[in-house]
Amino acid sequence: MDLKTVRALKTEIAEQIIRPLVTEIRAERRIIRSTAIRRLTGVEGGIALGIAGGEGKNDYRLAVRVQRRALETNTYLRQQIEEAARHKADITYIGTVFKGGAVAAPAVLPWHQLRQRPLLIGASVGHYSITAGTLGGFAQHTASGKAVILSNNHVLANENKAKIGDAILQPGAYDGGRKNKDKVGELLAFEPVVSGTNNLVDAAIASIDADISFDAVTLTGAGTLKGLRKTPLRPGDKVFKVGRTTGVTQGIVTAIEVDDVVVSYEFGDIGFDSQIEIQTTGSGPFSSGGDSGSVIMDEKGYACALLFAGSDQGGTNGKGVTFANDLSIVLEKLGLSLLV
Repeated sequence: MDLKTVRALKTEIAEQIIRPLVTEIRAERRIIRSTAIRRLTGVEGGIALGIAGGEGKNDYRLAVRVQRRALETNTYLRQQIEEAARHKADITYIGTVFKGGAVAAPAVLPWHQLRQRPLLIGASVGHYSITAGTLGGFAQHTASGKAVILSNNHVLANENKAKIGDAILQPGAYDGGRKNKDKVGELLAFEPVVSGTNNLVDAAIASIDADISFDAVTLTGAGTLKGLRKTPLRPGDKVFKVGRTTGVTQGIVTAIEVDDVVVSYEFGDIGFDSQIEIQTTGSGPFSSGGDSGSVIMDEKGYACALLFAGSDQGGTNGKGVTFANDLSIVLEKLGLSLLV
């Protein structure tokens, strides 16, 4: 199918198969907030729809990402989707998707979990009250005229709970960062992550203290950042990232424009639309807890996405999938231009 056709199909299946099923359950149970309904409507996870690659360069399939076992084993629902998609659906179980928090450190710490001056892309960073995430990159903030650190809301703004001006540490607190010696900036702005509606980004920025230097282009172990990618990612595109936990990893885009992805946060399950799905092409996962906030580059070194969540299941190798925001949307919402 061409891109236009599969986009229309995605809308059709959401409106004619998935939403009517939710309505039917509501009519039968008469309980608007029942667990079954919440799971099917996306509040607790259900079915995410996106666009996967097909057999040729301009051939696409419907990407169906199932987040609950009860839905994976629903043969009637699966049959409906496959028939509507003309048996050209890529249906995969991915389980629960989590926003990334820091995971246990190895005995010998890699550079990306240590204190770095100048600040480096891929290094440990975080609001003083969280564990640790990843310093994704550097940008120019149009409203303030300041050079800023770019990462996730849940890394720099503590899932909406932080206040503007709060201390940002490098390394993050989980990696030994302390407010009295490792403060590198202050929370400047963030895009709120909102429940009850689907979000597009999990993103925030922090100012950089006057006495802190930074390197906006070095991708340690992976060359240099070339700039912002001008065209949208497509299924099959090769990408890489530098992150706080897993360092440099290689991956491939497996789906784009994925809607109704449900991600588990501390304050609840939150829906996201227009997300990019990536799986590893290496021996280990593309990302793990603590890699949140990593800016993802295409194979030529152009920035294209902002990593924020992942699962430990799914993908062709069973190592899980990573979800990322379209970087152009992130930059637009926060009023930024990438520094290179």
